[in-house]
Parts: sequence; C-alpha cells; structure tokens
Amino acid sequence: MGIRVMSSKGLGRGLESVAELAKEGPDLTSYVSVSKLPVDSPRVAVLWMIFGSISFGTMNALVKWTSVNADVWMIIFVRSLVIAIAVAVFASFQGISLKVKDRKKMFLRCLTGLIAMLLYFTALSLIPIGQAVTLQYTAPLFVALLSGRLISEKVSSSVLILLLTAFGGIVLIVSPDLESIDSNALLALGSGLFAGLAYIFVRDLRKTESPSSVVFWFAAFSVLGSMVQAIPDLSNLSLEMIAALIGIGIGAGGGQVGITMAYHKANAAWVSAFSYLTVIIATIYGVILFDEILTLKIIIGGLMIIGSGIALVFFSPSSVENESS
Repeated sequence: MGIRVMSSKGLGRGLESVAELAKEGPDLTSYVSVSKLPVDSPRVAVLWMIFGSISFGTMNALVKWTSVNADVWMIIFVRSLVIAIAVAVFASFQGISLKVKDRKKMFLRCLTGLIAMLLYFTALSLIPIGQAVTLQYTAPLFVALLSGRLISEKVSSSVLILLLTAFGGIVLIVSPDLESIDSNALLALGSGLFAGLAYIFVRDLRKTESPSSVVFWFAAFSVLGSMVQAIPDLSNLSLEMIAALIGIGIGAGGGQVGITMAYHKANAAWVSAFSYLTVIIATIYGVILFDEILTLKIIIGGLMIIGSGIALVFFSPSSVENESS
C-alpha cells in the first residue's frame, strides 16, 4: 500500500491522518491488508464515502432527535460505550494491543476530544444540523492554523489565504447580520477548535500508539467522563430512546468504516473532497425531519468554509509514494 510521507511544510495528509479527520468512531485504518499495493477504484471509493456520509448524517439526526428527551451526557455515554465495546472485542479477536505508551498525549487527545463532542452535541440540540455540522467541519482548518505551534509544521501562504476565506465564512454563520453573535453557533465553532486540537494529538500519537488504541481509549475516557451524569437517568430511558442512542454509536462506527474504506480505494486527497457530503446529507435531514431553514448568508458562509476545506487538501505539500509489502 502506498503511504504518503508528511513533508516538513504545509498540512501533510497521509491515509491514517486523513481518516482520523473524519468524525469520531472506530478507525479501521490499521486493519486494512498491506500485503500488496491496492488498485485505485474511484467509483467504489465514492460509494463508500456516500455510505460513510449517510452514516454520519444519520448519527447527527439521531443526536438532535434524542437531545429533546435525553441529556447530552447520556448521548455521549451510550455512544462511547458502544464504540469502546466494539473496538475492545475486535482488538481481542485480532490480538491487537491496546496498551498506551505516551499517557500524557493520550490524555490530552481524550480530553480535547471529549470537550469537542460535548460542545458539538449541545450545539446540535440548539441550532440547525447543517449549521452545526458546517462549523464543526472547521476542525481541519484549525489543524492547519495550530499545527505550526503544537507540532512544528510550517503553514504556507496559500493555506493562510484559505484560512482567511474560511474565517469570512465563519463570520457569516456566527453573525449573519454582522452585528450580534449567535452564542449557540459559537458552541459548534468551539467544537471545531477542540476537535482540531484532538486531531493534532492523534497525528502525534501515530509515532507511539496504534489507531485502535487511540480510538478505544478515547471512547473509554468518554464513558468515564460522562457516567456520573448519565447513569442516574438510565432507568428512565424508554426502549425507543435506548435504540436511538445505540444507533448513534452504530452510525459513528459505520461512518468511520465507510470513510476508511474510501481512502483505501482511491487517492486520499481526491477522496477528502467528498467527505463534505456529510454536511449536505445532514442539512437534508434537518430540512426533512426538523423543518430547518438556513438563511442565504449562512449558506454562503458554509460554502466558503467547505470550499476552503476542499482546497486545503490540494494545497498540501507534494509527497513521495512508497510501496511496501
């Protein structure tokens, strides 16, 4: 399998790092066979990406629906428990070690990820799905902005221009009238910031930890971090609510499987552009299920953010393709 080597300049994106930039869920990158160089299948990649986007979009819709009757901590608890159990069982059958080598960075990854999830799920209950998902998708932009300070990666002038464009889009979404600020939208933007920090720590953890270990301990950490608030209310959940909460975990896992397989089937930069299908699908869910309407300024702002995110992929530095058996 060809592995992209990160350059010292710009925002490098290899197979594993791009897969981690999707929404949280079991990352199966390390489980893909590397016995021979795979043949690119762009059409199959798009189908997998559509599957992943539908899964993530469904997860977002379920979060919004359950947030009416369930506390955000309950949503985090059940979702994380489903993922932790799934990864632990899979790792056990495959003989994959979940031992942590760099505890400090793993803790920082888990803490920033939990804060991002808390802010995001809270925002989903307060603002339209399309608006929340778009602002949460600023995470890769924050990675480009902050990686130079945190992990010594230089950011090119082209990337800075894209960041400024995305910032203009953020302003239109957070403050459509350019006078007042939508505090609820700031929650979603904050989730993008903390998710970006989490992804930076994930990228650094690749030096010492397996992807399955990173995913498992984040899920386990989230279970521990939410159980005190969630457990007292478990007995009050209806079967319908329990099914929806489990569906959130399944949606997150299915989304990660779809996106990971998409990256396996085609060029990572090309596939990344299609990851924004999640925003479109989530917006459709919002319109159909929740009668949500986005203003023209929010739509324009969203297009500026999405366009900058897609362009950012193609402004990553050139890399060397290495083949290994």
